[in-house]
Amino acid sequence: MTIRPNRLVADVLSDAPATLRVFLDFHMRCVGCPIASFHTLADAAREHGVDLDRFLAALHAAAVAPALGFPPPPMAGEQAAERG
Repeated sequence: MTIRPNRLVADVLSDAPATLRVFLDFHMRCVGCPIASFHTLADAAREHGVDLDRFLAALHAAAVAPALGFPPPPMAGEQAAERG
């Protein structure tokens, strides 16, 4: 599945349910939002102040390997949270 910035949020969530975790990890409350049927991924990233390239990379990783549960890559200067 190719995830492009012009795809609708609702379509991505429907086609690749594993991407739901990505939206939540990026603190985006698009899941269940009535605007998700009208907003593209680019629109949602802009509205939430999310880096589009980083967001798309995380969505793609989740869509192609949902069982692995990839977290979003850390931003420059951030340290990865320890998991325990």
